[in-house]
This record gives sequence, structure tokens and C-alpha cells, in this order.
Amino acid sequence: MGKKELRVAFLLALRSLQRGSRSSVLLTILIIGMCFTNMIFLPGLFNGIGQSITKQVVDYEIGNVLVSPKSGERYISDMDATLDLINGMPGVERATPHFSKGATLTYRKRVLGATVRAIRPNDEKLISPLYTKMVAGSYLGDADTGEVIIGKPLAGDASVKEEDEFQASLGGVRVGDSITMDYGNGYVKDYRVKGIFYTGWYQSDTAVYVSYTDMALADPRAADNAEYITVKIKPGYSEKFVKDELQQYGVSEKVQTTADLLEKSMGRALQSFAIINMVSLIVGIIITTVVLFIVITIKTINSRRQIGILKAIGVDKEVIMHNYGFQVVIMSVLGILFGLVLTLLMAAYLAAHPIVTPEWSATLYLTPWDLVQNSLILFAASLVAGYVPAYQVSREDIQSAMRA
Repeated sequence: MGKKELRVAFLLALRSLQRGSRSSVLLTILIIGMCFTNMIFLPGLFNGIGQSITKQVVDYEIGNVLVSPKSGERYISDMDATLDLINGMPGVERATPHFSKGATLTYRKRVLGATVRAIRPNDEKLISPLYTKMVAGSYLGDADTGEVIIGKPLAGDASVKEEDEFQASLGGVRVGDSITMDYGNGYVKDYRVKGIFYTGWYQSDTAVYVSYTDMALADPRAADNAEYITVKIKPGYSEKFVKDELQQYGVSEKVQTTADLLEKSMGRALQSFAIINMVSLIVGIIITTVVLFIVITIKTINSRRQIGILKAIGVDKEVIMHNYGFQVVIMSVLGILFGLVLTLLMAAYLAAHPIVTPEWSATLYLTPWDLVQNSLILFAASLVAGYVPAYQVSREDIQSAMRA
């Protein structure tokens, strides 16, 4: 079939769409657009959850690389020397120590167990965005003693009754209030709440942060020991490169990248997301193909008399088939464009208003390849759904088509 015949088929397709039922054409475009959105929304949401969890783990827990104590040991000893070594490695933006200890918090008549995390506040600013998440008061300083910052869920809301709380809290701690912390080793101290923060990451929001200086008073082991060290890498360097460098140049402690840790702790969950995404995509393709096949088949069958007339005046059957095929191509392209616009609007809305739970927040995570891949899949499904009935009807004899 030559270019001239294809051009004729394309022009016939345009005229048919222009002169046909506009509501039918718009409905078909709407169906294709919604099919595209259906195919990409759920996988994009699950990818967004995975990306959100990964980002929060990196930001508030382990950084890009985590240095842990040697096997059989509880702490990283000679902390300052280890930090100097790590901070001198190529690709390392900053390394900072952490030291955690359980404590019982008392505020008025509320008593609650919580984790107290010791940080070096100024170094932590280079690793974690925690200092940007203050909702009241201010962030810690390196030399602060007797002051803490506390997560908003742990601080609680004074207007909510204890029995109505979603999770246990101190019942409405405010900046400037004093809370008593009992570390269980005989050290009990009153602390002033310097600030209240909210990150959206459960493990951080249910913790209390103090300076390393303060923790050393509660537990002398914190003076030169770290429970673990988090490392942030410079742009352009990979986590594996920094890990290999640390191991090669004398960091004898256990060194793990974010990918190493997530593979162990969240590997099954992420694999489950991948399986759900694949099943959702396959089901979406099947539903899309079937729906489009039914819609195009009905449209084509209703045009059998027109097909008979075209055959009677000598129009080649391949031109007729491509005429209806091109109608599907035009509608699928417009439908995919509509679906792209709808999907991007939804992604923008979720970026501004993410889905928030006590443990994570999620947006619609889409890459250009996701959009291209789903567009090509839907386009191929539309071609199959459009050309099969067009091929079948174009093969009918004139008399059968005219009697329709």
C-alpha cells in the first residue's frame, strides 16, 4: 500500500471524526485518558511511598552511609579519631555521631517512655534537615545543656483527652515547659523544651533530642563513644564508592550503604510493591484493551453501511481498514495527551498535599520513562483494539455491509 493510499485513509479518518458524533469521539478520548491514568497512578503511588520512606530513612536515620560498631561491640570507641578519618575521605560531605538512650519522661501527670537521641547539632545540620522542621521554638546548639527538642506527636495536644489520643503523648508540652527525664541509671534531670519539631517520620517524631554535651552528663560513655555514625556523601559520588574508600583506608567498623540496609530491612516490602506494580500494569493493559476493543468494535459495526458504500464506489479495502485504524490512532493520541495532563495535575496536587500517615508521607513518583513507557503500551493496545474490528469489517462483502 502506497503513501497516496495512506494519505487518503488519513484524510477519510479526519473527515469521519469531524462529521461523526462529537460526543462519541470525546467519550472515547476520555476513556483512553482515564485508562492511561489508571495504568500509571497506582504504580506511581507505590513508587512514591518507596521513595518517601527511603528519603526519610536517609534524612533522619542513617544518612547515605552508616558506620556501625565492630561485631561483638556495642559502641564505636575513639569516636573523634574515627570522625576525623571519615571526614577526610574523598566524597564525604560530613560525618556525625549518634548516641541513643531510653528514658522515662514526666510532664505534669503524664509519664511516658521514649528514646533520647544525642546529636552534635551543628554537624547534624549538614547531614539532616531536622533543623528545618521546627514548628515552635528553636533548634539545639552544640553547647546546650538542660535543653531538649521534642517531636510534635510526643509533645501532644492539650485539647485532646488522653483516652482519645491516637498515640500516647505528654499531653501538650509547649516551648519553655520543663519535663523530667529519668535515664534509669540513677540520673534524673529537669530539661527545658527549647523547640518542637515535626518531620513526618515516626521514629524521629517520637524521640527527644539532646546535645552530645548533655548526654555525656547522663551517660559518661557518650563522651568518646558513638552508637553509630551517619555519613552524607558529596554530589557526584556514589554510596558504594564512599563505602569502599572507608573500608580501604582503615575504618575497621562495619560500613553499610543505604541500599545495603534497605535491602535487608525493607527488601521484601519493596519487592511486594514491585509485584503489585506489575500486576496493576498487566490488569490495566488488559482492561484498557478490552474496553477499547468494545468501544471501537461498536463504532465500526455501526459504520458498516458506510463501509459498504465506500466499497461500492471502488475504495480499496485496505484504505477502509486504515481509515478506521487512523481514527483510533488519532483518538488514542489525544486520549494519551489528556491522560498525561491529568496525571501531571494529580502529581502536582499530591506534591503540594502529600498523603500523610504517622509513619510516612507519599507523593506520586513518576519518571519521564514511566510516562513514555505507559504511553507506548496504551498506544499499542489502542492499535490492537482498533485494527482488529476494522480488519474484520473491511473484509465483508458489499451486500452484507449494505444490509447492516
